[in-house]
Amino acid sequence: MDEKLDYAKSLSRSGRQPTVQEHLQAVAQQAGAFGAKLGMEEPCRMAGLFHDVGKYGDIFKEVLAGKATNVDHAICGAAILLGSMDDSLKLKRRYRPVMEAINGHHTGLMELELLEPALRESLVSEHAVSVNERKVAALAGPAAYQKVMQKFRRDFPHFKAPSFPAFSASDPALPAAAQNVESMLHARMLFSCLVDADYTVSAADDDPEDSDRTACFDFDPQALLEQLYAHRAEIRRTSTAEEGVNRLRDKLFDRCYAVGEREGGLFALTAPTGTGKTLALLHFALRHCQVHGKRRIIVVLPFLTLAEQNADTYAKIIPELLVDHSQRQLGDEAREFAARWNVPFILTTSVRFFETLFAQRATDCRKLHNIANSVILFDESQSLPPEVTSATLWAAKELCRRYRCTMVFSSATQPCFDALPQVAWKPVEIMPEHSELFRALSDRTQVEWRLQAKTPLEEIAREMQAQNSVCAIVNLRRHAAILYRLLGEQSPAEETFFLTTDLCPAHRSRLVKTIVHRLGSGLPCRVVATQCIEAGVDLDFQCMYRALAPLESIIQAAGRCNRNGKYGSYRPVIVFEPDEPGRLYPGDWYENAAILVKQLSACRRIDIHNPEDIERYYRELFKRAQDKAALTEALENRSFSDTEQAYRLIDNQGVRVIVPYEGEKALYEFVRAQALQTGMTPALMCLAAPITVTAFARRLSGFAENLRYSKRGRPGEAASDYHLLLPQCASHYTGDMGLQLPEKATYDWMWKK
Repeated sequence: MDEKLDYAKSLSRSGRQPTVQEHLQAVAQQAGAFGAKLGMEEPCRMAGLFHDVGKYGDIFKEVLAGKATNVDHAICGAAILLGSMDDSLKLKRRYRPVMEAINGHHTGLMELELLEPALRESLVSEHAVSVNERKVAALAGPAAYQKVMQKFRRDFPHFKAPSFPAFSASDPALPAAAQNVESMLHARMLFSCLVDADYTVSAADDDPEDSDRTACFDFDPQALLEQLYAHRAEIRRTSTAEEGVNRLRDKLFDRCYAVGEREGGLFALTAPTGTGKTLALLHFALRHCQVHGKRRIIVVLPFLTLAEQNADTYAKIIPELLVDHSQRQLGDEAREFAARWNVPFILTTSVRFFETLFAQRATDCRKLHNIANSVILFDESQSLPPEVTSATLWAAKELCRRYRCTMVFSSATQPCFDALPQVAWKPVEIMPEHSELFRALSDRTQVEWRLQAKTPLEEIAREMQAQNSVCAIVNLRRHAAILYRLLGEQSPAEETFFLTTDLCPAHRSRLVKTIVHRLGSGLPCRVVATQCIEAGVDLDFQCMYRALAPLESIIQAAGRCNRNGKYGSYRPVIVFEPDEPGRLYPGDWYENAAILVKQLSACRRIDIHNPEDIERYYRELFKRAQDKAALTEALENRSFSDTEQAYRLIDNQGVRVIVPYEGEKALYEFVRAQALQTGMTPALMCLAAPITVTAFARRLSGFAENLRYSKRGRPGEAASDYHLLLPQCASHYTGDMGLQLPEKATYDWMWKK
C-alpha cells in the first residue's frame, strides 16, 4: 500500500485496493447511468462524485489501519456542497436531495432541515460533530475541508458543478403532504441510484467478475405470451368450470390484451372473483411491455398465501421469476436480485412494495430506482389500509407520472378512491362494462342477510353439521375456536377443519391441500376460518357463512362459494352477526365498515353482484376516511424517519412464536438449536418463517422463551420479537388448531415426570 495515496477501502480478497479517486469516479459513472433512466443523470452523478469525499481526510487512513472507529465520512460530502452555496436558497433547493442522499448513503435519509445545523457546524468547528448513528465526522473545521478539496480538485481538475432544475411538485395546489410525497420519492429515487451504485461498485472491487447480472436475463414478452397461451390452453382442457364462466374468462383475457396496447399510466381492472384476473392481468402486462418497451413486471399481492399461490401459477409461465417476501428462503444469487429488483419479473407483497416507497434506510431503498419504467399489477386493491390510502395513491400517481410506470389496481370490489378528497383518482377502467360480468355470474350465489337479530354460534354449528361442503368465516380467532369446538362435538374429526393464523404457514398450506382434495373428491368437508381464507386460498364450497364484516370481505367470502358454477344456481351465502360477548371485530375501521353494511342493508337489500351497490358502500365509507394523523404530520414535516415509522400496511401488535409443528419437526429442532446457540439472525428468521405464528406477548408468559438477536455469532443482550415455544409446552401447539394458549400459565408441566 502506497502511503501517499488516498485509498477508499481496505485491500479486498481479490487483491484490489481502489483509491478514493477511482471509487468516486466509478460510483459517479454508475449512479449517473442509473439516474439517466429516471431523467436524473446529473444529480445522481454529482452524488456519486461527492459521496465518499470525506475519505480524503487524514483520519480515514487511521480507519483503514484499524486505529480509528466510529468515523462518519458520509456527512462530509454533504457539508462541502452546502458550503459551496453562499447561502443561495436556489442552490439549496436544487442540491437538497443530493446532500440528503450523500449524507445517508450508509445509514438512511435525513431531511436537510434537520441535517443542516450539523453540516454548518462541521464546516466551521474544530470539534468533530456527530450525526449519523452517533459517529463523528471525518472532517472538522475550515482547514480540514480546504485540504480535502485541494485533493478533490487535483483528482478531478475538470469538475464543474452541474446545473439541473430543482424538484418541483406536479401541482402547487396540492396539500403539503401530497407535495412532500412527491419530493420525498424524488429524493429516495436519487438515493437509490447512489446506494445501488456504491454497493455494486464495491462488490465488483471485492470480486472483479461480479457485475450487473441483469444482462443474463432476456426479457422476451412474445416468448412469454406464447408460454401463457400454452398454459391457459392446458387449464381449459382440464377445466370443470361451467361453459358460461369460461366465456367470461375469455372475454376478460382478450380485453386485457387489447387495452395493453394503450399508452401507459393508471388503470383499474374491476371483475368478479373467478373470472381469471390473474392470467388476464399478465396478458395485459406482457402486451404492454411488448408495445411500450417496459423493463419489468412487478406483481404486488396483499397476502403471503396469495403470493405463494400465484407464484406457483406464474412459475409455470415465467422461467426467471423472483418471489420476494419476508417468508421466502432465497439463495445467494436470488438474494442479490431481491436487494436490487434488477430482474424482468418480480412477485412481492404489498407490504414490501409500498413500504419501499416510504422507506428511509439505504438497504430498503436500494431497489427503488428499478421500479421505474415497469408495469405494476396490484391485485386485491381493496386490501389497501384506509389509514395510509391517500399517501399510497399519491405515490402511485407519481410513479406513473414522473417515472414512466404503468400501474393496474385490480379487484372484484374496486374501491371508489375518487371519493377521497384531494386525491383526484382517475384510472382508465380496463373493463368498463364490468357490470355485465357481475350480472352474468349473479346466479352462482344468493346472499341471506340474517341481521335482524344476533345468531348464536351453536346455531351456526348445527346448520353446518347438516351440510357436506360448507365454510364459516368469522372475524376473530376466538370466535373461530368456539365454533370449531362446537362443530367438532357433532361432526367427525376427519371432516372438520380449522384455518386461522393460529396455524403456522406450513401447517395451513398442508391443511389447504387436504381440504382441496376432499372438496374435489366430494367428501364431507366443513371448515371454520378467519379472514386468512378470503384471498389467496382457491377453495370452492357449496355453502358459505360469513360473520358481519366490511362489504369487500363479504364479497371475497362469497367468491369461495360455487366459484366455478358447478354446484348449480343460487348457492347460499349467509351473513350473520355472532351472539357473543365482548368485541366482535378486529379493529375500529373494520367495525365501522361492518356497521355501515348493516345500516345500508337495513335501508335497502345490498346486492353484492351490483357494482352500483358496491360504489354506494365505498362512497359512504370514504366520507370517514383519512390517513392516520402521525403519517400526515410526518409528510407535512418532510421527515423521512417519521414517515417510515408511520407508514405501516400491517399494524403488527403481536410477537412471533416459533412452534413445533409436527410436519416440520426437523426444521423446528434445527432452528431451536441455532437460535439458542447463535441468537436470531436475518437468515434464521427467514428459515423459521414456515413454523412461526403471531401471538400476544401477554399470553406467552410461562410458555415461551424470548430469543435474543445475534451479536458476533452469539446471543446478544438485545431481545428480539421472536419467541420459542418451550419443549415442555409443545402440547399447546396441536395438530388441528395450532397454537392454543390458556389465558394464564399454570406451570403444571413443572411437576410432570
